[in-house]
Amino acid sequence: MEPDNIKTLKDEIKKLKGVIKSQNEEIKKQKEEAVSTNRTAQLQRRELGFTVENLKLAQSQLIQSEKMASVGVLTAGIAHELNNPINFVSGNVYPLQKDLDEVFSILEKYDEVIKANKLHGYFTDVEALKVKMEYSFLIKEIFSLLKGIEEGANRSSEIIKGLRSFSRLDDEMCQFYDIHEGIDSTLMLLQNKIKDKISVRKDYGEFDGLECFPSKLNQVIMNIITNSIQAMDGEGELFIQTVSSAIGIKIIIKDNGKGMTPEVKEHIFDPFFTTKDVGQGTGLGLSISYGIIEKHNGNIDVISEPGKGTEFIISLPRTQTAQTSG
Repeated sequence: MEPDNIKTLKDEIKKLKGVIKSQNEEIKKQKEEAVSTNRTAQLQRRELGFTVENLKLAQSQLIQSEKMASVGVLTAGIAHELNNPINFVSGNVYPLQKDLDEVFSILEKYDEVIKANKLHGYFTDVEALKVKMEYSFLIKEIFSLLKGIEEGANRSSEIIKGLRSFSRLDDEMCQFYDIHEGIDSTLMLLQNKIKDKISVRKDYGEFDGLECFPSKLNQVIMNIITNSIQAMDGEGELFIQTVSSAIGIKIIIKDNGKGMTPEVKEHIFDPFFTTKDVGQGTGLGLSISYGIIEKHNGNIDVISEPGKGTEFIISLPRTQTAQTSG
């Protein structure tokens, strides 16, 4: 038989082992709870990050919408104020030209009478004045100036038309819209960036229009074309095509700029993502555009390679009512 003290010691050891085992299990349990808590905290942090980003995007979209609304009101007002004087100029160019034609025909008749009656000796001072004033050049210059006024008035009318089309305040009104008019208006507004260095080719399909929020769609086209111009460094070729099908329509905007790497292409629609220098862009233009196209039940596809340009393909349904009711 074992001595009592050894047996007692063994019992104590056994009891101690039980306590240690219990403590280990408790520690293991606490460790698992800590890991679980940590995972929950990480998940909550991630969700909070997403929420913050979404709030930032929503705030930026709201600011952008308010800004576009303000721009719309401003441009609509400018277009309205300029429309009357430009119409006045345009409307008076032709009557003025006709009046001048009649005045010059009278002067020509004077010359014919003087020549027929051999009265040159009586008009030597007049002939000297004609030479001094370069009379024949003066007549050409008058008609050249009239032509310039007419072209300027027509150009101004086109710009006003573009402003009025671009500034449609229709945040609550979905309507049928001639998208080709929207594209032309956008190109007109970007003419100072396009100038003579960028060649613009257009290939429009034949369709009446589509149901949309015109000012929002104009905003998307403006954002994409502006990005294309910047990608070409102000020099290159821009190709715009519209294609119609039974399903809907496609707007294709293609440039021969520097293109994008797969990494950049993957993130171009992410909020606040930009490859531009600090202060040159917010990284919201394409993100907001993506949201607008989603709101129209459409999508944007991008094809791009470094050095081979970029192609944006906007796909939209013909009507919004069928989409929402279905």
